[in-house]
Amino acid sequence: MEIEPLLIQSLQLLGLGMGAVFIILVLLIAIISIVSKIVPEEVTTPPGMIQSSVDDNHLAAISAAIHQYRKNR
Repeated sequence: MEIEPLLIQSLQLLGLGMGAVFIILVLLIAIISIVSKIVPEEVTTPPGMIQSSVDDNHLAAISAAIHQYRKNR
């Protein structure tokens, strides 16, 4: 059994595998770039600008309940 045909076949398989991985990675990068240009960025409000939907009476009741829970624990 000669080693030369096996070596050539292994190098062909190596090239095929590395080529397939390279092509898949290039396609992945291209798809991610295209999607990032199509999909708009999410607009977030700064933390200080968020309005609370909880009124003051509910907030006081929640604070009192938390204080009572921590005191009894």
